[in-house]
Amino acid sequence: MIIKIGSRTSKLALKQVEIAMRRIGVPGFEIIGVDTAGDKRSRENKVQFDKKNFVEDIDNLLVDRKIDIAIHSAKDMPAVSNLSDLDEIYISNDLVQGGERYNSRNDILIFRKNEDPVFKKNMKIGTSSLRRKLQSKFFLEATEIANLNGNVDTRIKKLNDGEYDCIILAKAGCERLELDLNYSELDHLTNISQGSICLRFNKKREEILKLLEPFSDDEMKRKINVCNNFLNLINADCNSAVAVDYKDEVLQAEVYGKNEYIKFSALNAEEAFERFEMLDGLRLLNEHS
Repeated sequence: MIIKIGSRTSKLALKQVEIAMRRIGVPGFEIIGVDTAGDKRSRENKVQFDKKNFVEDIDNLLVDRKIDIAIHSAKDMPAVSNLSDLDEIYISNDLVQGGERYNSRNDILIFRKNEDPVFKKNMKIGTSSLRRKLQSKFFLEATEIANLNGNVDTRIKKLNDGEYDCIILAKAGCERLELDLNYSELDHLTNISQGSICLRFNKKREEILKLLEPFSDDEMKRKINVCNNFLNLINADCNSAVAVDYKDEVLQAEVYGKNEYIKFSALNAEEAFERFEMLDGLRLLNEHS
């Protein structure tokens, strides 16, 4: 049986297909490449659109049974899906790099090749993420923060062409592509799903469930669900100025306003929501509306 895999067509997306299939041990598969609505909006230099635009076109192929498995970056998955026929497993970022442990949800700050990888406040920093823009403002004290769209190759080319002094990307994706980069690692809070790979499937396809289930990182799925429950409670999406992680059974969150931010931890989503309300988090989120 040749497994049909739905995926975006970027180098990183295709590399993640390769990683996932190697992990599961599927030697025969066919990639159905999809130019998603998110890819099209990104090429148009649009920034504020929901990341579910990167997954919906592919997931619809699952519903129509035109593919067997959809493979996504977990960070692109919406906190709530309206496709009840679908389920997913996660391959976490500490299990996907061959036989080596690989555990980084961090962002990295990338500089041009021959430059000292040390950030200075007046450098022009590029990112499309509102979270990263505000973290750059608050924690790096950056004074010039600019939009940066496109896939990994496009963003790095813009850096090397001199459009930016430095750019922010996820460490996991860059390492998967085995890129030789000049960077420093950032210790900012990111999001629980950054670096993980999501494999979605139609729940009615028992043979696909049987294939994937042994490789599911159920602990990662549980942690992602805890964080997603909190995001649902505060009505946040991927464009919201929020970072949420779950470490050592503690939910850690930061919410960024235009000129201030709050930071808190909790044991579960409901307790985190109480802290969010107590610290006036909704006011900070609404500053970006």
